[in-house]
Amino acid sequence: MKKYSIIIALLVILSLTLTGTSLADGHIVGAADGYFSGGTQNIAAADLFANLNDGDTSNDPLVIDLRNAADYDLAHIPGAINMSVKDLFTADGMAELSADQPIVTYCYTGQTSSQATSALNMLGYEAQSMLYGFPTWAYVEGLTGSKPFNRDVDGHDYMVSTEAAAADGTYEMPAALGDSVEAAAEGYFSNGTKNIKSSDLFENLNDGDESNDPFLIDVRRAEDYDAGHIPGAISMSAQSFFTADNLAQIPADKQIVVNCYTGQSASQVVGALNMLGYDAWNLKFGFASWSPSGVYKFDAANSPMYRWEGTGEAAAAEEAVAEEEMAEEEMAEEEATVEEAPATLPVSGGVPFDFTWAYFLVGSGLLGAGMYLRRK
Repeated sequence: MKKYSIIIALLVILSLTLTGTSLADGHIVGAADGYFSGGTQNIAAADLFANLNDGDTSNDPLVIDLRNAADYDLAHIPGAINMSVKDLFTADGMAELSADQPIVTYCYTGQTSSQATSALNMLGYEAQSMLYGFPTWAYVEGLTGSKPFNRDVDGHDYMVSTEAAAADGTYEMPAALGDSVEAAAEGYFSNGTKNIKSSDLFENLNDGDESNDPFLIDVRRAEDYDAGHIPGAISMSAQSFFTADNLAQIPADKQIVVNCYTGQSASQVVGALNMLGYDAWNLKFGFASWSPSGVYKFDAANSPMYRWEGTGEAAAAEEAVAEEEMAEEEMAEEEATVEEAPATLPVSGGVPFDFTWAYFLVGSGLLGAGMYLRRK
């Protein structure tokens, strides 16, 4: 009986452990589905600028700059705080946030801030990612982080397919990275975010070894998927991504690569997938980097150059002051030159009269009159 009691106790402990894990995974899935079913949350730089400059500070969001400290110091959105994505989901990072204040995150291109934004929303915050990153606010020379999309550098003309692909199995979910949304978020983001370039994905898919090929998911609209997609990618809507049926199609033992149009939506999906324990990667710059038929809606040359804070702005201000002082010095020199120049008579349209002869005649008349009176 003692032996059986020990076995039963162990089974009960194991059952409770598995049940606890299942409940935790279910809670994280529920949080993901609850957020994504309403669509991903993003904000354009123009809308953020309008909010911050509407004269009403009560509706201002907490703006979080996720770039490195050196780039933050060089130039950042006025009022933004700087925090790396690795620190954001720690206890200290979470202490900086308020559940009563909306949040806007931004990074270099929107890929990292999007991943952080989905996790923040899963945690109950009202968060948005600034589309395409800091260059949509201002394009400042000297930044050291990831550069904005450049078709000549980041764009490729790889093969696309119009043949729909389908998942070929049913899979169990992996174990989540924590027993709560908070723990899972810290478990993933403490190691940074996962992004892969099109060139690296293409090389993997064409290395002759199918065993290491990733599982590809395209979260663009169905009509755009049908018009052309990465060969082998299955189509899955971001809004219904975290339903039980869709998650059952995703293998837990393979690398997952998710693509959208520019990496903004796919990144949000990837953040949640990694929290659930998948090895998921965002295709950096999305389908726009895979094929010329893809469209990237932002060009750094069209940056609105909104006002920013940092040493980059200070340097620009110092240069402007120096130029103004130089202009004032040049103006003063010109005025001094004008004062030293000989005076000239104004031109009135007539012939100028020389008063020298008038003075001579008057003087001679007075001298003659004096001599005449003396003789008298």
